[in-house]
Amino acid sequence: MPDRNAFERYASPNEQRCVSREDLGWYHAVIIGAIYEFQPDFIDNNLACRSFFYPLKRCIEKHPYLCVAVNDMHTDKPFYESVPTINLEDHISIVNDPAAVNDQVAAIERVLSQQLDLPFTRGIPPWRTVVLPLGPNQCFVAFAFSHIIGDGPTGTAFHRTFLEACRSIPDLKSSEPHIIKTPVRPLPPPFDTPERLPISWSFLLAPLIASILPHFIVKLLGLPLGASPVDAGTWTGSPTAYDPRTSHSKIKLCEFEAALMKNAIHVSRKHDAKFTGTLHQLVTRALSKAITNPDVTNFISQTTINMRRSIGIPDDEMGNFVSGCYVVHPRSNLSGPLSDEEWEGARSATQAFATRAASLQNQLVGLLRYLSSIRKWTLAKIGQQRDSSYEISNVGAMDVGQDKSTGHMGQASITKMVFAQPGHITSNPIAFNIISVKGGSLVCTVTWSARALGMPENDEEWFVDQLCSSLTEGMKSLE
Repeated sequence: MPDRNAFERYASPNEQRCVSREDLGWYHAVIIGAIYEFQPDFIDNNLACRSFFYPLKRCIEKHPYLCVAVNDMHTDKPFYESVPTINLEDHISIVNDPAAVNDQVAAIERVLSQQLDLPFTRGIPPWRTVVLPLGPNQCFVAFAFSHIIGDGPTGTAFHRTFLEACRSIPDLKSSEPHIIKTPVRPLPPPFDTPERLPISWSFLLAPLIASILPHFIVKLLGLPLGASPVDAGTWTGSPTAYDPRTSHSKIKLCEFEAALMKNAIHVSRKHDAKFTGTLHQLVTRALSKAITNPDVTNFISQTTINMRRSIGIPDDEMGNFVSGCYVVHPRSNLSGPLSDEEWEGARSATQAFATRAASLQNQLVGLLRYLSSIRKWTLAKIGQQRDSSYEISNVGAMDVGQDKSTGHMGQASITKMVFAQPGHITSNPIAFNIISVKGGSLVCTVTWSARALGMPENDEEWFVDQLCSSLTEGMKSLE
């Protein structure tokens, strides 16, 4: 009798949020991609899926989340179960685009666009690998995975293992079986447990009290109006909406050269800020320039915070270890170098992110466990005002290192990284997803859901192009 799937554990509240969002069709593939460069003759022109079976097998052996499927996704009690075997042919495909040789950026953008809203096959682990040949000795490897099994750093963890495996095999032409047995081991516990994320009574009750009392009393008492401080002057795009016939994600890729990144990091440090804090000022400027509505007085950012260090988890461990931080940014009509006030904003945001990352108490994600039904709560967001203006999700700079066996880059290396996520249906209208290779260029994908920006859909690409141009100008002006 064949082995059956084995129950692992129920999804945590934040995992349930991801499950419900995906089951409703609102959010599918997080993608961390990398351009791999191989030594001459390491791969041939007849690159096949089986060429990558060995590195995929190594990833599966190391990361338990790649071995689980999710059941009862339509309920409030979804659960993980481990699968006894994995057919690697279900998790990898080759996409041939003849135009990729002449325009790699456009070809990568097309692959990302095709994958973001593509649902995962039910009953098997929700991840896939898409390989796009880019020319002699180069290919783009996109690891697309469900947020149910991991956050952004989950994708970089995959590529670290994948790269190490590519460096340890004689060549990618070697053959491996396509059906493999998965290791027998328990799934790690979730991050958002009551023990890890304690919530104080004041933090829990403040939003509830604020929703009952008149607005002027709330302001007088200094109570938060909710998790996000949206007010009448905040730009939040269009109200949340979802139509399965027309809703889809859109993406624009822009890149900042290594020299620009090096200068941005240096200048940020000179002003006692980190790059993410500085980027918020540049995004605020870009939005202020592109949005001409005089009634818009501020923007609220949502920043994804990696919480691994707060609990002693290494960056190469897969799973959902994230929380969020909201920051208010006043509208800015300035140009040229950042002003003293803007640098103060960059410093303040940097400190807010550091404080949030270091403390486990009163994390926003911990509030989810007090909801009676996360699925109903998710559905109730449709038609409501969005909770923020934009998101910045910075996975960071991946250190691709050297081949441990040779002491140099070896037969495989990563030259560029790309990070993308679907447009949000119920959260911010637009997201800036950034990642880089240490010492290299920074790639930013701008993602949004069609008709989420509060303008005719035909104007959205122009609007995002304007944002990217303004960000480039801002990066060049840093001093």
